[in-house]
Parts: sequence; structure tokens; C-alpha cells
Amino acid sequence: MSESLNAAELDNLPESKIKPRSKFSIVWLVPIIAILIGSWLAFKAWSEKGPEISITFKTAEGLEAGKTKIKYKNVEIGEVKEIHVNHDSKDITVIAEMINNAKPILTNKTSFWVVTARIDASGVSGLGTLLSGAFINVDPSSEGKSTHEYIGLEVPPVITRDMKGKRFSLHTKNLGSIGRDVPIYYRKFNVGRVEKVSMDDGGQSVTVDIFVKEPFDQWVNSSTKFWDSSGVDVSMDSSGIVIDTDSIISIIIGGISFDSTSFGDDVIQAENNASFKLYSSRSDSLKVDYSEGKKFVIHFSESVRGLTIGAPVEFRGIQMGEVTDIKLKFDLDNKRMDIPVTVVIDNSKIQFKGNLKLKNDILNRKKRTELLIKEGLRAQLETGNLLTGQLFVSLDFFPDAEPYMIDWNAEYPEVPSVYGAMGAIKNNLGSILKKADVMMTQINEFSYKLNHNLEPQVSEALTQLNSMMLEIKNLSSSLNHNLAPELAKTLVKAEAALQSMTDVLKNDSALQQDLQTTLREFSRAARSMKSLTDYLEKHPESLLKGKKG
Repeated sequence: MSESLNAAELDNLPESKIKPRSKFSIVWLVPIIAILIGSWLAFKAWSEKGPEISITFKTAEGLEAGKTKIKYKNVEIGEVKEIHVNHDSKDITVIAEMINNAKPILTNKTSFWVVTARIDASGVSGLGTLLSGAFINVDPSSEGKSTHEYIGLEVPPVITRDMKGKRFSLHTKNLGSIGRDVPIYYRKFNVGRVEKVSMDDGGQSVTVDIFVKEPFDQWVNSSTKFWDSSGVDVSMDSSGIVIDTDSIISIIIGGISFDSTSFGDDVIQAENNASFKLYSSRSDSLKVDYSEGKKFVIHFSESVRGLTIGAPVEFRGIQMGEVTDIKLKFDLDNKRMDIPVTVVIDNSKIQFKGNLKLKNDILNRKKRTELLIKEGLRAQLETGNLLTGQLFVSLDFFPDAEPYMIDWNAEYPEVPSVYGAMGAIKNNLGSILKKADVMMTQINEFSYKLNHNLEPQVSEALTQLNSMMLEIKNLSSSLNHNLAPELAKTLVKAEAALQSMTDVLKNDSALQQDLQTTLREFSRAARSMKSLTDYLEKHPESLLKGKKG
């Protein structure tokens, strides 16, 4: 082959296609993809990052930055990032980062508190924190204004917002042993808690805010009565000693119970935040309200020791009212001390039957009262408890009582009174003792006359009788000695009897001495009986307890 090519062959050679080199290298895809992924991750982290909030606590006990979690129903929704000390306000501020979907609950009504092991009235809680450490719990609320600054609670709330039920306000004069977080009972069931206790303005009463859970809140209505069930309620009635309590917890920390008397679909349930009165005991809550009754005054001249405000006014064992006031007044006109007792009497409870002509008068309160007093209705003091000496006002009919016309123009109309049992005994006993003193005086006068006026006549009669007996003796000696010996014996006995009569009627005789001694003993017994009645009037309880030393 020839090493050199001719021109023709050169012309027949194919032309080469030259392409320009690309300016972009595939190697650049790797960093581009890495940048895109990093940007997406950064955007995702930024878009999913939750808001930061600050919570102020008085102490940072149990809290650690980067470890302490924020939980809701034991689900983590945030974490503590920083803890700062506020030197000015003497507290600490916790900076926490929340998850993104927590934004709707970050309002000014949301609450935060630290959960640690705690023992209080509701029991033992937070034992799990002994191993896992403390955490911040949250009670969320979507209502209110959005905020990122909070003041943490020092103690956990008694009721959280997810619990359904109603809140009520109870008002009482004395708080007793009731405190925050004590239980609420309905027929021995634990149905709620006391949320807060506070003093009312003026310091005259106390308000207790409670929460009753569903479905028990439906039993709270206008007939509901709340009472303090703390401790043990001991009472005594006809069946004996009654001991009542709700639970051991109520004995230790206290409690409140309630009950209702009206039920049914037509009964209107109490509204949320309704107010009720808190009674001191169950028996106090069962007392009848006599505020609708009419006020009367009863004047007593005897001792009212043992009569207290609130004492019942009864008619043959049925309570018709109560005592509302007891005063002491001095009557300047009659120069005597008077004790007016104000009572409330509801005589509308009396049902009338019989003569329908009196129906219109009976429907009128004044006419009804005048009719009862005209028939002899009177008030008196009676002993309700011999052990304590407590008195009550008893109403009853006394047909022999003096007529009385009630004065309706007075501040309080007066119901006339009569002596009670003890007062009558004292009054009658004084009259008896006066009569006994008169009788004793008459007996002494009779004895004196017997000793000084009758003695000479008796002595003269005995002298004449002795003369007559001597004559009879002389006559008998002159008689036939064959006369029956019985006659002589009879005469001897008659003489001895006359001599005994003479001895008895002498001033220094035993009969005279015994008679005077008996009269003196009777006088002392009468005075002792008067002292005894005076002591029983002041100390009726001594009939059971005995006389105090």
C-alpha cells in the first residue's frame, strides 16, 4: 500500500461531525439535591416549630431545662428550654417550647402548674414523678385571648375544664372545718369538691364555692338543702342515741352533703353558679322556716333560765313556731320586772272543721287568733330536757283562764301566759306554806289556852272527883262485905284512871312536851320544803344529776 494518499481518495473520506462540549456537569446534581433537601427540612422544621411561652413560678423546684416536659393528659405537648431567675420580683421564669398544634389552647384562660408527689385532702397524687421527675401539667382552654405569658398555679386546680358539671355558691356564717378540696356528698356518694372558700365583704359571712359533677348536678334544685357533714353528728331522740356520719374522710378533713325533697320532670334544675344556704348540720337543715309566721310577744314573770333563742313553740308536742328574742324590762308603773319573749307563730297549720258559718272568720289571721285566745289558748314555760334544763314555750287551752282581749295596735300582739309546772308549784307552795304558818299559829294559841285556861277547871273537877270517890269508898266499906268483889276492883281502876288523867294534863307532862315538839318539827319541815322548791326552780337538772357540792 502506498503511504501517501492521492487527492481522489482524500475527497472520498467521510466528514466528521464535531459537537461542542456541554457546560453543565452531572456532578452538580448532588449538591443541588442536598440544598433542596436541606431547605425543605429547614422549612418543615420552621413551619412545625411551636410557639415559645413564658411561665412564672415562685420556685423552680423539680424543673430542669431541656428535660422537664409539659404534658396534657400525660401526652407531651412542650418542653422547658430555659429557666431564668427574676431578681426584682423574687420568682423564676420558665421558657418553654410548645408543639405547633398547641397554638389554639394558648389563651389567657389556660392554666399551668407543676406536678410533683403530693398529699392533700383529695388523697395522694403524682407518685409517678418520684421516678420520672416533675413535669408541668396544663388545663387548656380555647376561649379567651391569645397570649404567651402565664403565671403558674402553686397548687393544682381542684376541678379541670374537661370535667362536666355545675358550680354553686354556698353561704354560711361559720366555716367550721370546711376547706378547699373537701368532698361533696349526695346520699353517701362522692359527687364533687369544694373549689374555694372566701370571706364576704364586711366579714359577716363566708362563701364556699363548690363543683358538682354530672349526672349528680341534675338533683340540685330549689328544694335542695346543703349542710356541713364534717365530724360525727350525735343526737338523741325517742329511739335512743343516733350517730350519723358520711365517711371516714369527712370525719378527718370535713365534707358537705346535700339532699333534695322535690323530684320529677316538672322540677326545674338549679342554674350554674346558683346560690344556696349552708346549714351547720342535717338536723338544722330540716328545721321549718317560720319566717312567714306572725310575731307575738309573751310576758313571763317567772324565771326563764334555760330558754334560748331558737327554742321551739309547741302545741301539745307539735311545733308551731320558735323564740326569736328574749328581753328584760322594768315596769315603772307597776314597780315590777318583766320578761317579754318574742316568738314567731304560724297558726295557719291548724285545720278547722265543723261550723261553716265561722269559715270567713277563720280565713282571717286576726279573727282566727282571737277565736283561739277566747277559747282559752295560753302560753307557759315547760321543761324540754331535764338533763340540760332547757325550756320551751308550750301552748294549750285553759278554759278557766281569765278573759283576754288582744291588742292588734301594739308593736307585737301579746299572747297571754300562765304559770308553768315549776312556776305553779312554787306559787302554790308559797300559798300552802302561808296557810301552814297560820295553822301553826292557831295550834300554838290553842295549846297556850289549854295550858293556862283549862288547867284550873280541870284541877277543881279532879278535887271534887276525889272527894266523891272518898265518899263512895266509905259507903262501900259500910256495905255488906258480901258485895261482889268486882265492884271494888272497878272503883280502884277508876281512881287510877283519874290519877293518870291528872298527870297527863300537867304542864310538864310528856304529852304536852311531845305536842310542842311535833309542832316545831312540822314548822321546820314546811320551811325545808320551801327551800327545796326554790332550789329546784333554779337547778331542775339536780333531779337527775343530784345536788352539786
